Amino acid sequence: MPLPESPGLSVVLPVYNEALVLERTFGELLPFFDRLEGVAGDFEVVCVDDGSRDGSAEILARAAAADPRVRVSSLPCNRGKGAAVREGVMRARGAFVLFMDADLSTPLSESRAFLAALAAGSDVAIGNRRAPGSDIRRHQPWIRQSLGKGFTLLSRLLLVPGVHDFTCGFKAFRAEAARDIFRRSTLDGWAFDAELVVIAADQGKRLVELPVTWRHEDDTKVRLGAAVLGSLRDLCVIRLRRLRGLYR
Repeated sequence: MPLPESPGLSVVLPVYNEALVLERTFGELLPFFDRLEGVAGDFEVVCVDDGSRDGSAEILARAAAADPRVRVSSLPCNRGKGAAVREGVMRARGAFVLFMDADLSTPLSESRAFLAALAAGSDVAIGNRRAPGSDIRRHQPWIRQSLGKGFTLLSRLLLVPGVHDFTCGFKAFRAEAARDIFRRSTLDGWAFDAELVVIAADQGKRLVELPVTWRHEDDTKVRLGAAVLGSLRDLCVIRLRRLRGLYR
């Protein structure tokens, strides 16, 4: 199938040591968007390998060789999910841009509501695991859940009071809004999602939170202590950059 020059949808997949799930992900993702009403094949998948050390690069290369709609970019070393998502979004060519976790912790079926929200006029649609109607199939371990709630509370107090879930890895953007937001984003670590929401708010983008089905997947790549300390530092960085007007 030929690669569309200006596809209706770009799906961005950040990849770091995801060899165990990638083949399953492509086996679900490509057929789903081939059939999705309103997209029906008019899409691309922009994969960014964030310095993987397992077999992820080989799997991505095979997927791109088998289907030209799969585009692969590689970062020279592991920089963090924020850097990988930013690289993918800035390379995306679709009218709508959707990024998600490579393990599909949020089912692909949720994309229907997100794309509908963009089509109805929203600039940004973000997943909210705490919203009425959300379905958490498998919760995070207690310590990660508690830390996540603490991070959200701090983000609401310091940054954007009206948002209830900053870190859900399922977000969609109109292309123009995506470029405006990601051109100003700077963070590579766990708090990059919060920075995106702050930039969208400072630019007056129309943002909507949507309930999602979500399932925690075990992730041994996250060093919890370092992530917590880095996130607290990054919240201070976001606050200072915002006070300086750098996100407007």
